[in-house]
Amino acid sequence: MTSVWVFPGQGSQHKGMGAELFARFPQLVREADEVLGYSIRELCLDDPKNVLKQTEYTQPALFVTSALSFLARREQGGAPPDVYAGHSLGEFNAIFAAGGFDFKTGVALVAERGRLMSQATPGAMAAVIGLDQDNVLELLASSPFDKIDIANINSSEQIVISGEEEQIARCDALFVAAGGRYVRLNVSAAFHSRFMRDVEQQFAAYLARMPLHTLKAEVIANCTAHPYPMSGYQELLARQITHPVKWYESVSRLLSRGAVALEEVGPGDVLTKLFFKIKQKPMPMPLPSRLGDSADASAAVQARNSQAVTGRKSVDGPLQPSRRTVFMYSGQGSQYYLMGKELYQNSAPFREAMDACDALHRAHTGRSMLAELYNDTKRHEEMTDVLLAHPALFSLGYSLTQVLLHAGIEPDGVLGYSLGEYVAATVAGVVSLEDAMAMVICQARLLSEQASGGGMLSVLTPVEHFERHADVYRGGTLASVNFSGNFVVSGDQRTLLAIKERLDAQEIVSLLLSVDHGFHSAAVEPIEAEFRRFLQSLPRQTPRLPIYSAMHGRAIDAFDDQYFWDVLRQRVDFYKLMGSLSGQEGVRFVDLGPTGTLSSFIKYGFGNRVDHAVSINQFGKNIETVSKLLTRLSA
Repeated sequence: MTSVWVFPGQGSQHKGMGAELFARFPQLVREADEVLGYSIRELCLDDPKNVLKQTEYTQPALFVTSALSFLARREQGGAPPDVYAGHSLGEFNAIFAAGGFDFKTGVALVAERGRLMSQATPGAMAAVIGLDQDNVLELLASSPFDKIDIANINSSEQIVISGEEEQIARCDALFVAAGGRYVRLNVSAAFHSRFMRDVEQQFAAYLARMPLHTLKAEVIANCTAHPYPMSGYQELLARQITHPVKWYESVSRLLSRGAVALEEVGPGDVLTKLFFKIKQKPMPMPLPSRLGDSADASAAVQARNSQAVTGRKSVDGPLQPSRRTVFMYSGQGSQYYLMGKELYQNSAPFREAMDACDALHRAHTGRSMLAELYNDTKRHEEMTDVLLAHPALFSLGYSLTQVLLHAGIEPDGVLGYSLGEYVAATVAGVVSLEDAMAMVICQARLLSEQASGGGMLSVLTPVEHFERHADVYRGGTLASVNFSGNFVVSGDQRTLLAIKERLDAQEIVSLLLSVDHGFHSAAVEPIEAEFRRFLQSLPRQTPRLPIYSAMHGRAIDAFDDQYFWDVLRQRVDFYKLMGSLSGQEGVRFVDLGPTGTLSSFIKYGFGNRVDHAVSINQFGKNIETVSKLLTRLSA
């Protein structure tokens, strides 16, 4: 039997809580008063200023009473529990109970968390009762309410939503008409949603200065429903501010281990009641109930990916008849602001993966990739900044992969085009997500600093035209061949404009791509030496499934420094690669890029001879397109 002690979050507070505890722990009460600058005993017992329900005061009040309750419970003797868990704020009590920080540090942390949250952009929250998470997501996806997130998944039919106040106020009919109950919550901000991102960042900076210790017991993380890592958990603790509380999954995973003895420590019995509801209808657990200590959402995603590709031994040669699905990843030129935003708002696997990538991006650059990518004011602007476009494209392909893996769609091979080769290498396990993001950012930084001023021109005519009319393309480099009637030329902007003018005179259609660098040409060579120095430190593993390279036009099994440099420098020949794969029966190619570019290349190059599918495009309705894709792939 697994014994679990759980700690409640906001909503469990009440005047008079902790009355029997303050006299029992006078020294700790003095420490709390010293940190807070007011009497915690007076706040909890009398609430003379009527502020106990304000999050700035609720959070330290609940933490203190739950922490003292824990210490009193521990003094009773008996064996400690196997696992600790806390709902939202209660997670800080769980970390405290597991030895992550001392009492005074805990009071300081939750006081700062409460202060920051009290200053957050106004928002609202509501509980939807009687509908499950999928129903809530489907209803939101089909509605105009695009500024609402899932905040808590408390049980199979108790979902809390969070978002813009006006939309929370107007969406009740949506859920009532579907058979649910709708209850507004008495809060003034959109907790556990994207609207708390600034709070998360500020709290993370504060948290980084605080003394945190190695955990001495297992603690379940709200964000992932998996155990916290025993150390290095600061980022995960801060991330729960913007992420949904996966309480239903957390308890269900514990139940999947066997019998559970749960004890609620702190005010009220909300979590005890939820436990009995979940016990009656736990979430199905398709994966093993314990993935091990998972440092963050990206670790959980990688564990799932690892399982998806276990047993794939062949890394070259033709696909076997039983291997039917190849994931494809595109490169520069397909990016745009807000790509994947609808999925980010509504798909938990996509959002977790994007957030994991964003956390790595912030660690390297100090800036939020997602804040820039999903900036509505840039909706109609071109994304040419490689410092954003590189990591955003990489993250999108990686995150779309997690959506398919979560749905049980596993790749039997991966295919990369330019930057997409880095995504393919990551999904196949050649490099870790952390190292791949570092490589992408390093390359982007070097390109921005040393190789700007270039561009790329897509030309809609057979590549033979380039070979036969050198005068038309003088100064340009053949960068890629996409299908029989399309290729791309790289060069500096002045050269490309001149080429375009000459092509216009011949009535040949051409289009400048949204890039400021001459990829796959000598224009990128100034960064070679420094980028290769970075590559020398890049750990690599044997791929767990076949990788098909649009650069080489075939499957590859060597991933040395030369390969990763050539991905940037050498010509891409997608047409040649698809020509070699197009004759294989029973193979379907799934485009996990933002515009369906590679799928279009297949359509125009090979017609109905090759089975291909798109995940999302630039026209919106991401949920609808992905749902159709999953239905097709599952058939």
